[in-house]
Amino acid sequence: MKISWQWLKEFVDIDASPQELASDLTKVGVVVETVEPHGNDFLFELDLTTNRPDCLSHAGVAREVSALYKKSLREIAIHLEESSSPAKTQVAVEIQSPQLCARYSARIVRGVKVAPSPDWLVQRLETLGLRPINNIADITNYVLMELGHPLHAFDLLKIDGRKIIVREACHEERLVTLDGLERRLNRGMLVIADQARAVALAGIMGGLESEISSSTRDVLLESAWFNPISIRKTSKLLGMHTEASHRFERGADVNATVPTLDRAAFLIHRLAGGEIQQGVVDCYPQVVRREPLFLRRSRITRVMGSEIEQPAVEEILNLLDFKIVERLAEGWRVDLPTSRLDVESEIDLIEEIARHYGYDKFPSSLPAWKGGSHRRPEYSQGKILKERLTHLGYSETLTYSFIDESENRRFADHEPIRLLNPLSAETGVMRASLLPGLLHSFLRNYNRGIKSARLYEIGKIYRNHAGQKPQEEDYLGMIASGNYQEVSVHSVTRAINFFDLKGDIEILLQSLGLPVKEVCFLGPMHRMEQEQMPCSSPNHYHPGVAAEIRWRGQHLGIFGQLHPKVCELYKIRQPVWVAEIPLRQWYNLRAAKKVFHEIPRFPSIQRDLSMFVDKDVDYSRIESTIEQANIKEIQKVFPFDLYVGDKLPSDKKGISISIVYQAFDRTLTEEEVNQHQQKIGALLAEKLGVEIRIPDKDLM
Repeated sequence: MKISWQWLKEFVDIDASPQELASDLTKVGVVVETVEPHGNDFLFELDLTTNRPDCLSHAGVAREVSALYKKSLREIAIHLEESSSPAKTQVAVEIQSPQLCARYSARIVRGVKVAPSPDWLVQRLETLGLRPINNIADITNYVLMELGHPLHAFDLLKIDGRKIIVREACHEERLVTLDGLERRLNRGMLVIADQARAVALAGIMGGLESEISSSTRDVLLESAWFNPISIRKTSKLLGMHTEASHRFERGADVNATVPTLDRAAFLIHRLAGGEIQQGVVDCYPQVVRREPLFLRRSRITRVMGSEIEQPAVEEILNLLDFKIVERLAEGWRVDLPTSRLDVESEIDLIEEIARHYGYDKFPSSLPAWKGGSHRRPEYSQGKILKERLTHLGYSETLTYSFIDESENRRFADHEPIRLLNPLSAETGVMRASLLPGLLHSFLRNYNRGIKSARLYEIGKIYRNHAGQKPQEEDYLGMIASGNYQEVSVHSVTRAINFFDLKGDIEILLQSLGLPVKEVCFLGPMHRMEQEQMPCSSPNHYHPGVAAEIRWRGQHLGIFGQLHPKVCELYKIRQPVWVAEIPLRQWYNLRAAKKVFHEIPRFPSIQRDLSMFVDKDVDYSRIESTIEQANIKEIQKVFPFDLYVGDKLPSDKKGISISIVYQAFDRTLTEEEVNQHQQKIGALLAEKLGVEIRIPDKDLM
């Protein structure tokens, strides 16, 4: 919005320089971006918020200046000389869509002479970047810049039946607008029509067939109030943005229609001659009235931190056109103008007082605080996870929650949550998985030659549940691909595999103090005796290289190799390992009690145990069986060898484990350890049918 310095001074006396005025206006919220000289004038470029359409005119800004410098605002000259012929007998107005048009006012000026505008009017419009057309059209633009309320001029002789009808457009109705383009309209768009056709697109642009031309003698002036949402939708659908639509979209003043018509009629009579017909044809079905607000002195003091004198409060309110209708001991009853729809409550009035009183006049003080604050329980757990992932070599990434619907379906099998107004087709739904974002982050590195990377993201996913509201869930997503270690003089290259990712997940569980030994990793078609439930991996996982994390029947996540077909879609030519972990389930698990022991003073003894066992016996069952022996000296059990081959029956496998024994109060004897080994061997044979073997000899 451009404002002329010289034009402002016609409304209010200004002693400050243009630069000082720009600074002062910015301090009260009317932000001036630039001040540029223009001949003997200065142009202010304003950056206004959408809730201040009252400042989209010189009169509106002048009101702010008058309150800023405590100067009176000059009235605009309007001296109408009307003929004795009533306007209401010459034109009729009918509003068929009152929900979209609350008021439509019209005036008639007969016998005008259309001609070029005088130099002063041309210069003023050109200064603001507007193109002069003729004196009638230029006056409507001039009044728009002056008062801020749009209006339009029709050639009265081109209005069929001398009747204005405000209605919704018919389906596929056509209208050629003033820019010469034919617009195809739809229902819901508001038009100004006569008895035969649409003659203007309401609040946006007039029609070419009813425009003012050199042959025009009788002018019909229109000034109305249109629904902001309707104008915004129509403007966006048709790709049209005009000075009029810019104001109507933000909310015009419903009570400014008649003063705007009077000002325009006065200038037309002065510059183009003619007779102003008597009265205004004003169709105003339901008069808009705003209820006064009660402004409390105590609330001003409490909000601002100091008391403001009564005369200062009243002066600011009056200068800003907030009329005081009643003074009481506790405060004031204040009438709200229809031009300030942004002021709706008592706190809004206090803000108006504060910005013109001066924020710098209020003392600096901290608000009273009696409460406390504490972090949510999951904060510390999330912090531990992030630190441990960093130590494991993962880098954090943050991705958008809005993704492409087709990509979302690739990683989720349920109906997505769609956005009503997506920014683009590629961001139309809420993500149901973190993997799309992680894959794109990895792909940016992969396409730039970084083939080895480990990334993670902690964020929310969004899912629809049948019969319920959409829900958001906290998830951890992990992705790893490439080499676990690179080639060097000390080591050879080794690619990341399934067990690297499994180990990382176990470390994360341990970092939260969760019962890792009780957690099961179930592969495809893997059945646990206690649960009798196989792993069911989603379609985007490799069907043979994926595992579900489960504890006591509770799902704790899934991980494995990304399906090669998915990698092919993203043009990734190497295995990719991913994990999807619901953090709420992890956070809700009861952490194992941490017990600290002193450093052992006595040595440990490690013994190996080799055995034959049925192929369907999982190692976790072997370890849990050993725990049932209740040997407190056992500190650690781990497998170190697995054999499956021709030297064994097809239903058998060979497993070798190591058991570490250690006592904290003495040195263990050979006899004690042998007894423990015999007890464990017997228990394994009894529970699992294990056959203890001597390494090597049994396979010869």
